[in-house]
Amino acid sequence: MSASDIQNQPSTAIEDGVTLLPGDTHVGPFFPFRFRNFQLFFSGQLVSVAGTWMQQVAESWLVYHLTNNPVWLGIVAGASALPYVSLSLYGGQLADRHPRRNILLITNAAAMVLAFLLAFLAWNGSPIPIKAWHIALMAAILGAVRAFMMPAQQAFVIDIVEDRRAIPGALALNSLRFNLARFAGPVIAGIILTRSGAAACFFWNGISFVAVILSLSWMKMPHFKPGLRHLSIGEGISYILRERSVLQIVMIVAIGSLLLWPVSTLFPVFAHIYGVGKLGFSMMVAINGAGAAAAGVLLTGLSGRISRRRLVFTGAYGFGFSLLLFTVTPEYHYALLCLFLVGFCMILFGINANTYVQECVPDAIRGRVMAVYTLVFGGLMPFGGLLLGFTAKHIGAILAVQINAAIGLLLFTLSGLSEIRRKLVTHQHTVS
Repeated sequence: MSASDIQNQPSTAIEDGVTLLPGDTHVGPFFPFRFRNFQLFFSGQLVSVAGTWMQQVAESWLVYHLTNNPVWLGIVAGASALPYVSLSLYGGQLADRHPRRNILLITNAAAMVLAFLLAFLAWNGSPIPIKAWHIALMAAILGAVRAFMMPAQQAFVIDIVEDRRAIPGALALNSLRFNLARFAGPVIAGIILTRSGAAACFFWNGISFVAVILSLSWMKMPHFKPGLRHLSIGEGISYILRERSVLQIVMIVAIGSLLLWPVSTLFPVFAHIYGVGKLGFSMMVAINGAGAAAAGVLLTGLSGRISRRRLVFTGAYGFGFSLLLFTVTPEYHYALLCLFLVGFCMILFGINANTYVQECVPDAIRGRVMAVYTLVFGGLMPFGGLLLGFTAKHIGAILAVQINAAIGLLLFTLSGLSEIRRKLVTHQHTVS
């Protein structure tokens, strides 16, 4: 199959971020819940992702408690990057060739085992006292697992709705689900971490995977039609390079993933600066998640009404400026308000970037394109966290975040100007 054949396959077309479907009629934001598979996926993932956030909060706190060094926060964040970067394109190819539900069942079971192993190491009576390098090693193994999990999960959202009109709503609700869990998980983690310690958070994260494994097992899926085997693993990259508008969005996501998203790596350091302890740290993560969830609720209702590209840039600029505001706020409670705004803009940016790409990509190469997208998003973020940890060690967390935010805003501006210049040139050629 040639590249032109792929482009001519039926897919959702968009114009300036607005979905155009043949015979499209308006459907409500909760239309995807009409499909049983989506209901199961939403509920199972809600529980599991809340557990994942419990683990991330406890993990960050434990690493900083063991080392009192922001560099180790960056090392643990970066440990997952190498296996993720090395394997995620193969994960995308696998997601186009094999049933995605089977991939998700295997990878979630593997993540569950890793969570229980981490709980055993962190347990007070463990014969092997936990060290920071243990956590980094577990993060690296989990990075390899996620390299196969994430492309399949991104593409699987499209598989579990039977009406293409439900795709934008399904993507928005999927992100809303993630961010509801992102709020609930840290709140629960703060309570458990304070009362029972990090090992309990890891244990309950392991238990939470039961929900997603059961939900996947209960789904009734149509017969899987694999992508053609002679399509190369690089077809996702080729598609993005051909589609200039998609390439620009992916580049903006790359900037945010490298410079802005990793700031959460330093939340334990800021909790120490504010002197708020375990509960205060978990509250910082939870309030950040509450802002993200609020953006998800808003976007669920606004699906298709506003240009997605405009929302991507609005969210990206808001993300950068709100991080700058956070770094100059001396009072903890005001800092929480800033983190709410950070979370809101972060998801305004992230949801619309993801949805834009998902709406553009043909079904035949969806797994490989989303593998590139998740590689950019999930692969650059740990590297960004590693760099930010080293920078914070030498110049302080506040200045390190300010530098990252300022560079990010500059690059967003340059990207926007290049797109405007390209459109002007195209318009001039059309007129002439």
